[in-house]
Amino acid sequence: MSFTPSTKKNVRNIAGISAVGLAAVLLLSPAVSTANFSASDIGTIDVKAATLSVGLTDDKATVGSFDLDFTNLKPGEVQHQTFYVTNTGSIPATVKVGVDPKPSPSAGAVVTSARLDVNKLAMGVSGITALTPYRSLPASVNLGSIASGETKAYVLDVSLDSSAGNEWQGVGLSTTATVTLDQQ
Repeated sequence: MSFTPSTKKNVRNIAGISAVGLAAVLLLSPAVSTANFSASDIGTIDVKAATLSVGLTDDKATVGSFDLDFTNLKPGEVQHQTFYVTNTGSIPATVKVGVDPKPSPSAGAVVTSARLDVNKLAMGVSGITALTPYRSLPASVNLGSIASGETKAYVLDVSLDSSAGNEWQGVGLSTTATVTLDQQ
């Protein structure tokens, strides 16, 4: 088979166009490189955990705890004592207070009757809980939120039922109160 000169010319033109197209594609496409450049720098990561701690004081400015004295309590009377809770930690918290469910005789006091009805004694926190008979007190009472660095005052109410009889004369009872901060 033989080609005519015009056919050869067409083949050359097609080949020329393809070569120009290939050159255009190579010029317009991004350069492909096998170089692997990278850069880095060093930083620090500091982690400091939050703190949660409580500071307690009373009207007597007892630091680190409170010592509430309800003295000369008469049948039918309600007495009030203020204590202060400070969130000395770095995060907000919920304040709770609870009392030991088994009061004991105060130092130097003698309970003269083994049948002393402790439920004649009632406690509550003003504006938060009603006066509640001692044996019915919950394990803890939620007093609300306290921000980091904030101090709040709470008033503990104690009453002796008006039906308390002579067995209550001179009785001294003591219990431990625990104030707890829980992370919010």
